[in-house]
Amino acid sequence: MMSSAATSLKAAGGPAAVGVRGRSLAAHAGRRANSSNRSKRQNAISSPAKPAKQSSFDHRESAIGKRKLPKGLAKSRKSRSEPVAEFAKHSRLADALHEPLHQDAFSEAAPPGELRLVLGRSGDHAAVYHSLLAIFQSPSREEFHAQTEDPFYEPNDRLLVKRGYRVLSHLQLTHRTMQFGNLALPVAGFHWLGTLPEFRGQGFASRLLKEADRRIAANGAVLAVVRTSIPRFFHQAGWALCGRHCFSQAKAREVLARLHTEHARQTKPLNIRLWRHVEMPALMRIYRQNTQAAYGPLQRTEAYWRWLVGRKAYDSLLVALDGPDKLELEETIAPIVGYAVLRQQRVVELLAAPNHPAANQQLLARACSDAIEHDRQELVLHAPPNHDLHPLLVSAGGTYCRQEAYQNEVYMTKIIDPLKFLVLLAPELDARAKGAGLPRGIELGLQVDAAKWRLVYTRHGFRVRTGKLGRSYLTMNRAEFTRLVLGHGPVQDAAFAGRIQNSTRSALDLADILFPQLPLWRPGWDDLPV
Repeated sequence: MMSSAATSLKAAGGPAAVGVRGRSLAAHAGRRANSSNRSKRQNAISSPAKPAKQSSFDHRESAIGKRKLPKGLAKSRKSRSEPVAEFAKHSRLADALHEPLHQDAFSEAAPPGELRLVLGRSGDHAAVYHSLLAIFQSPSREEFHAQTEDPFYEPNDRLLVKRGYRVLSHLQLTHRTMQFGNLALPVAGFHWLGTLPEFRGQGFASRLLKEADRRIAANGAVLAVVRTSIPRFFHQAGWALCGRHCFSQAKAREVLARLHTEHARQTKPLNIRLWRHVEMPALMRIYRQNTQAAYGPLQRTEAYWRWLVGRKAYDSLLVALDGPDKLELEETIAPIVGYAVLRQQRVVELLAAPNHPAANQQLLARACSDAIEHDRQELVLHAPPNHDLHPLLVSAGGTYCRQEAYQNEVYMTKIIDPLKFLVLLAPELDARAKGAGLPRGIELGLQVDAAKWRLVYTRHGFRVRTGKLGRSYLTMNRAEFTRLVLGHGPVQDAAFAGRIQNSTRSALDLADILFPQLPLWRPGWDDLPV
């Protein structure tokens, strides 16, 4: 039987009107007409009358409506309608993303046009680098390579939104341990969060933040930290402004003159020179002595130290020796008593052994001399808030800066699990209560949004109870709770500003003892770009 498509072609004057095997078109048409007339006369006797013949246009329409579309054409029409239906179903592209996929290490199985939230792999590094250049115009090749050499780095620490091989949005996580008094807290750093300009406003960055929170909580982190210029975006995701930039700045010549006037004759001269790689244990010792009870610095393992030094994010690294300049293979008798990390006119990190405070002044004097030699007028010192060199720079006509925002960047923190953090903080609260001579049995309630907790000082230390507040309690939101327990500022100031409400005066006094303002400080060397 002849198909309807072929019939429609004949009705339209298609291939059936073409000459066959060289015979004349007229003869061929005549023979076909005679044969057709005989067939019609024979069938008219036994067959009922047929309906009126359709026009060629109507016949084509009915034939096209009845026949099935080819597979390729049907698929293409369906694919064109799917994006419209998908866009109507999801107001933003990020709403169509599902749980992150673990990519195969050797192939890209997903269709080229499909949006996916995936964990990074080593094969994505080239695409990630080009995407970061399009978003931030950085990092440099050296900096990106240094990121992959981090001893704690894994390719799946990058969360990506991809379409085919193209990276549309990116977030990198780092895993560190932060010193918080006598506690060591696992923290996660958020870096390089960004989306390509043509895909912004689709919710990709918010989706990456949500997935990152879930991943770092599963990995055991209790804090997340970020340095950002878009605090409003992070605040909407539950982050709090916490931490301050801390540095002092003065004229290099004025500082050097002040040092020669006040300290030159009072101290024994130290031998200051560039460091040697075999002296890394001495640097580790001095850093540990200065940060073992501090609030904010990262713990640095030997592998981390080697990576930090190998990044070459500094111009020079100076060491101060108390004694002759000779090589000591035994670190316990090495004469190194201080070190300083310099980057252009900035002293990024300057630390001295506790029993050699004079090393601070002499290392600073060497930094001033180097700045003057390179025709740099200003000297900037990054150091902890309680460092004794800040007053010296101020006395030399400089300024001291300890503020939340600097060059449009702020530090922000998020407590992943507040209840877990309070439990971890219990030993630190015990030490503060004993230092203040607080009696056993006191209680302090904390209402954070809808959650209710009660701190009880028992004979075994502080215990955290849930569900009840007690008589003396404080009420606050999640962001203010973060600032309170991390010691960002005095609780009295927050209560005066109305950010914290207290049920009794004793609740405010007790919180002032348990959660005092702390000298939070994080060395800038850890985040210094190459």
